Amino acid sequence: MALLGAVILVLFLNVVLAQTNGHSTSRALEGDQVLRLHPGTPDAVAMLDSLVYMPGFQLDFWKPPSHVNQSVDVHVPRDNLPAVLDLLQQHSIPYHTMIGNVRQAVEKHMQDNHKARARTAGRPARVNDFDFSVYHEWNEIDDFITDVQQTYPQIASLSSEAATFEGRSIKTLKLGKPSTSGETKPAIWIDAAIHCREWISTATVLYAIDQFTRQYGSDPTVTRLLDELDWYFTPVFNIDGYIYTWAAPENRLWRKNRSAQPGPCVGVDLNRNWDDHFAETGASPDPCSIIYHGMAPFSEPETRGISDFVLNHPEIKVYLAMHSYSQLWISPWGYDYARPPHYHLQNAMALAAESASRAVHGVQYRVGRSIEILYAVSGGARDWAYDKAGVTYSYTVELRDTGRYGFLLPADQIIPTAEETFPAYLTWASGSWIIPMIIHSFIISYM
Repeated sequence: MALLGAVILVLFLNVVLAQTNGHSTSRALEGDQVLRLHPGTPDAVAMLDSLVYMPGFQLDFWKPPSHVNQSVDVHVPRDNLPAVLDLLQQHSIPYHTMIGNVRQAVEKHMQDNHKARARTAGRPARVNDFDFSVYHEWNEIDDFITDVQQTYPQIASLSSEAATFEGRSIKTLKLGKPSTSGETKPAIWIDAAIHCREWISTATVLYAIDQFTRQYGSDPTVTRLLDELDWYFTPVFNIDGYIYTWAAPENRLWRKNRSAQPGPCVGVDLNRNWDDHFAETGASPDPCSIIYHGMAPFSEPETRGISDFVLNHPEIKVYLAMHSYSQLWISPWGYDYARPPHYHLQNAMALAAESASRAVHGVQYRVGRSIEILYAVSGGARDWAYDKAGVTYSYTVELRDTGRYGFLLPADQIIPTAEETFPAYLTWASGSWIIPMIIHSFIISYM
């Protein structure tokens, strides 16, 4: 333990002067590495877990420690590499390098996307001109969903459900044929980029919006699901953070929102800020941590606004929070090893969705609860939707990949990822409300 304490002191001293208000230096990330660790004992997991919550200093754990023999991905600043590597050696934790120079990887990722975007440079971000094979800035996304509403007014409407810390409107696009009977239809909620560095989540949602609108009236399944259901899409939950990730390469891996906090650090992890087992596990009280949970549940305007919307729409039967990476379909709970009351229904639907997804390109996703297949977490949107909003089918979807690129997924994987995700949406929509209706009808017929 003396060695661990000495190493932690070295790590702390290396970064204490570098903590800022979130504005990085021009060559930040240069020489940083992303390591994949393989803790093989409970002691190794516990040691790594202690680094996650070390006050005043945070390694950026892309995949935090959770279980023995489950890999851990961590972004290590250049100046801390010698101390971290020494710590791994002392604790006999095998590792390999995923990304040898984070700055170079980020710059290549952004330059490749910029080159791909040049194909459609100068085109307006409209329905018939939008390029779904590249990542887009917020203003282009905003223009696109506005044009969707204007192009398909018979099935699309646009609303602003909340405001961000910096005063931007969080846009939600509703797709669905208006009910002729006046009755409220069952609804599906899908959001993306609550963690703003997870660009693939937004790109996948934009593709789905396009598929639904283009195929309405021609594809029988899509037409039926828009006639019988309403769909709420929020392509960018964390708009302030998303814009920040586009501002410069050194900002690309920003995760939190951009709200002011006590001390020098900025932002709250919006997926730790929900009023459900707040601040219990998998979250930090340190404002400088990437998993900082905030001063209180719903302290952030983004989570307050979206939670109010969901509570005011009890017709929402499915809540899908799109994330990356790891290729997982995750159901409740993240904070408790006990299975929730609807576990078997939730698991069956996730397995069906994964099967539909895998049939497209053969890419496999694991299915399970966060605490079992990823890590323990509390104060998250998925569990809140299930526990507090009564949405039985509430999931987190971790998209591609499994770690080769991590959050820097190349643009050439956008379309394949989106193609394999879209059938899962159709499966969730069909099963989540048809199965309960069949069961209900069966019960009624025999009463």
